[in-house]
Amino acid sequence: MKERTTETRLRAREAVSLIASREIRTRVRAKSFLLSNIVLIAVVVGGISVWSILGSGSDDTQRVGLVGVDQVVSQAISDEAGASGARIEMVQIPDEPSARTATASGDLALALVLRSDGDGYTAYTPDTVDTALETVVRGAVATRAVTEVLAERNIDFSQISSEAAADSALAVVPANPPEPYRDQRIAVAMVGVIVLLMSIMLGGTMVAAGVVEEKSSRIVELLLAAVRPLHLLWGKILGIGLVAFFEVMVLGVLATVTASLTGLLDVPSVAISMMLASVAWFLLGYLFFSTLYAATGAMVSRQEELGAASMPLAILSMATLYVAIFGINSLDSGFVRVMSWIPPFSASLMPIRIATGDTDAVQIIGTFVIMIGACLGVSWIAARVYQRSILKTGARVTWSEALRSKHSEATSVAAVQPDPTR
Repeated sequence: MKERTTETRLRAREAVSLIASREIRTRVRAKSFLLSNIVLIAVVVGGISVWSILGSGSDDTQRVGLVGVDQVVSQAISDEAGASGARIEMVQIPDEPSARTATASGDLALALVLRSDGDGYTAYTPDTVDTALETVVRGAVATRAVTEVLAERNIDFSQISSEAAADSALAVVPANPPEPYRDQRIAVAMVGVIVLLMSIMLGGTMVAAGVVEEKSSRIVELLLAAVRPLHLLWGKILGIGLVAFFEVMVLGVLATVTASLTGLLDVPSVAISMMLASVAWFLLGYLFFSTLYAATGAMVSRQEELGAASMPLAILSMATLYVAIFGINSLDSGFVRVMSWIPPFSASLMPIRIATGDTDAVQIIGTFVIMIGACLGVSWIAARVYQRSILKTGARVTWSEALRSKHSEATSVAAVQPDPTR
């Protein structure tokens, strides 16, 4: 009895391995596979490179024109800008009409003009002045006025300001200091979720299309003469899953290397840790969707029917993605916390919550265990539907019909299975 059980298990592993190898060879050798991956690599690498160029090329420096402004005011503007962190470039403008023309055209963010009577200044702006820039200029003008008043009384303003600065030193201690590289981890997690869910949708569609293709061409009847339905199902899921996983890993590594080389990512280890977390959830998310896609493919007999049959799964996968996109700004809300526990939404929300630190070990382990249980549940349902629908042709089989049919599996499979005693 023991030898018979061992032999059956070996045959099962061998059958699944053979089907998976067949799927891998078929997908990898297809021209569409090569072309699609070239396009994806070009999009990922090119997109990150362009993002880096645009980011580095975008200059938030504000140009300020000066007309009749002396060295004291320009130095005060420079000092005020340095203290506030504003980036200001000062340029000399010959006269007031030129300053007004430059601000009207948008060449200058602000033009500071000394009035003709020498009493005060006028600031010209394109429309509304930036609050930080206005604060800097007002502070510089006020400093100039104070300097003049003190000079009339033979008081050195520079000495007073240096002593006052030393006495008024302020140490800022945040109660909740920002976690280092938090934004980078969020970016990596968000990009990872989008890429992984796209791969899940692509892999699931490939599984369903492959099932329908074999069913419509009646190749499945020849395959089931040599292997059991479940072996065929899991071999197909495993083979296509390995191809999709390889694509994701290649794209992830290329994206990480490109982002590091272009300066968008300062610490590669941040990306690596988040990639590992995303991959763990990807495996569960792929298992969840691919089994349902395989069952959906088994219930139809033509490729034309696959789109309508798989529409609920497409909507569910898109909802899983959108929950993560729109929930990233309110990860501590009650809705997001609840959705993080519900499969398959946890596959997209938990990597982001791990990146932001809005979760703990209990939630991570708990949601992971629940997701595993959900995958086992849908796998059991999908396996029953697949076995009871794969040999049925003609009208589309509904989920309720597939689950209610108790004898179709034994009848249909017996028609193509070889006698085990021979």
